[in-house]
Amino acid sequence: MDDPKTYDGLQSIVFFAGFYEGLLPFPAKYFGWRPLLSVPSRMPSPAWWIVATAAVIAAAVLLVLLDNAKKRRFPDA
Repeated sequence: MDDPKTYDGLQSIVFFAGFYEGLLPFPAKYFGWRPLLSVPSRMPSPAWWIVATAAVIAAAVLLVLLDNAKKRRFPDA
């Protein structure tokens, strides 16, 4: 990864996945939506809570790790 834009792209993908798989299922279940690619939205009740929460936590951890790696690799960017 020779460019800070690569880290930005990875962070965008992680953010989108964390939102779509972690945050979107909560209002989707409440309003009865069926997002096409949201796996937790199609799961039964106790499992979707666990999967959606794990997705939010994993996305947050990955965003922090990617940001730290970007700052370490490119301190002036």
